[in-house]
Amino acid sequence: MNLFQRCLRSLYIIVTASILSACGSTLAPDFGEMSEKYANILEQYQINMLFVNILRASENRPVSFLDMPSINGSGSITTTPTASALFTGGIIPGTAGYLPIQGGLSTFTPGVSLSVGNTFNFSQSSLDNAVFWKGFLNELPIETVIYFEHNHIPKEVLLSLVTDEIQIIQPDGKMKRYVNDPLRPDHAEFQRHLYRLIELGIGVYKVNTSSKLGGPLAPEQLKAKFGGEHSLQLMKAAGIVVEQVGDGSKLLFQPVHVSEQYKICIHKNEFENYVKAEYGNNIFCKTTLGESVLTPATDKKNQPQLSLRIRSTNNIFEYLGKVVKAQLRSDDPYMVTLPVTTGTYNPKNGQSNQYALLVVNKDKSTTKPFASATSLYGGQYFIPGENIGYSASTIKLLAQFMTLQKIPGSIPSSPAVLLK
Repeated sequence: MNLFQRCLRSLYIIVTASILSACGSTLAPDFGEMSEKYANILEQYQINMLFVNILRASENRPVSFLDMPSINGSGSITTTPTASALFTGGIIPGTAGYLPIQGGLSTFTPGVSLSVGNTFNFSQSSLDNAVFWKGFLNELPIETVIYFEHNHIPKEVLLSLVTDEIQIIQPDGKMKRYVNDPLRPDHAEFQRHLYRLIELGIGVYKVNTSSKLGGPLAPEQLKAKFGGEHSLQLMKAAGIVVEQVGDGSKLLFQPVHVSEQYKICIHKNEFENYVKAEYGNNIFCKTTLGESVLTPATDKKNQPQLSLRIRSTNNIFEYLGKVVKAQLRSDDPYMVTLPVTTGTYNPKNGQSNQYALLVVNKDKSTTKPFASATSLYGGQYFIPGENIGYSASTIKLLAQFMTLQKIPGSIPSSPAVLLK
């Protein structure tokens, strides 16, 4: 091999090594980008899972949930060196022997072929078990609802999701029920009462509740029952107070146990008399000790009694299924809208669906939908990516209610079904 051929081979090795080194340093797997990709996939997976169960509820099919408790990812880059050369003469390197050709080297092009890939494996676990469904079917605790009472969550949206019906028992014993069901012809009556209560300031508040402990007692009986000489200290430690009762001819005290609990109620305000006449006195958050435990039962029966029935997470899916069914029916479609109340800020002012609780389109193509799902009976459903009112907030709240049901034991150990 002559000097020219040795130089040519050295040049090939040096250039190829430089290219491979440069590729290895600049095209290393970016794990930040891979993690972001996985997170986006999980987010869309969760949204679509909630959406498909809303559609199941709209078609009176059982809901079913899968969870993705674990995910593993990997990334790789494969490099393959390549080279091409064009000779017009001289000696061709790599041949057996030496083949002289008149002329010289025209071009020499070293290079590298890149193959970049990333994959991930994940497991799916079914939530169809007794531990999950027990919490899923139970009414939401009042202390759970208070988690979502913040200025960034419109109260009309929250209460429309969690309130199943408003009940008013009249003094004559008759009950009026206003059911939060958009498929019922009297749905507007429910919304009228709900908005009336919101404007009056209804919410979830921590209040003192009291209950009688037996009947009135004389001072000596009180001491004997609650610890003798140290009765006052012991009663105070146990949250027990006393209220003087009777006409004064005989000194009697009524022991009362006081505790704190959450209650859906209204703080007393300038409209107290009107509220009491329409909904009764028990709707107020704070009452004096005498009013709460010493008011005769006959006086309480002369007032209306208001109560709000709270939904379970399962019933929220059923409700949203009816919201979808109402707006997609061919006969008299009806979209549930929630106009803003005092204190609600709506940044979507001017949009056609700015007050809609949940917007769903069927067989209507949309670019970059917020959620999409295919029905078991055919048909493609979408939550559009824009002009959707409170749809995104509704799905977000539903996801949080679902997360609260994922207590220890409700998610099976992984792996369940491993997908690659």
